Amino acid sequence: MQYLSISNNFHQKNVFMKQLLTSLLIYFISAVLFVACNDKTASSTTEEIRPTFDLAGARKTIDSLNAVFGSMVSKGDSVGLASLYTSDAKFMMPNSPTVSGRSAIQSAFAGLFAAMGTPGLKLTTTDIWGTEELITEVGSYSMTDQSGKEIETGKYIDLWKMEDGKWKLHRDIFNSDNPAAPSK
Repeated sequence: MQYLSISNNFHQKNVFMKQLLTSLLIYFISAVLFVACNDKTASSTTEEIRPTFDLAGARKTIDSLNAVFGSMVSKGDSVGLASLYTSDAKFMMPNSPTVSGRSAIQSAFAGLFAAMGTPGLKLTTTDIWGTEELITEVGSYSMTDQSGKEIETGKYIDLWKMEDGKWKLHRDIFNSDNPAAPSK
């Protein structure tokens, strides 16, 4: 009988050890999976640390550049205006072919000023979105004559591109809200 008691006691200890080892094995596998799933590599840490794009700051810069643009228009400064564009910019005026490149844009502005004088210009951003490389701006404009009388209102879409560490106009298109002049 004592043999039966020892055998039964051994069996209970054996079952307990199997249960303990199974529990420890499950715990160990869970711990390994937890660590493996949460392991951060150097590249993923770098992505998390990467600064986010500051669109509000870019908008302030573009608002400032728009004020400079308006000031240059009122002075008739075609050279200064052309410097606000990327080297491969496109300027798209109503009823005119697309003007491409800084030099051609400078000539286009010089021709506009020769034909119409130097109006006052106020640009107002109404919407903006983008990335650290390219921003889309939607806005409205108001032109005034030398006496300050409003002569035209309109809207525009500009693409701003980061070039040499500065925001520059990359694509510029606008059109008037005024009715088209009657054809003759």
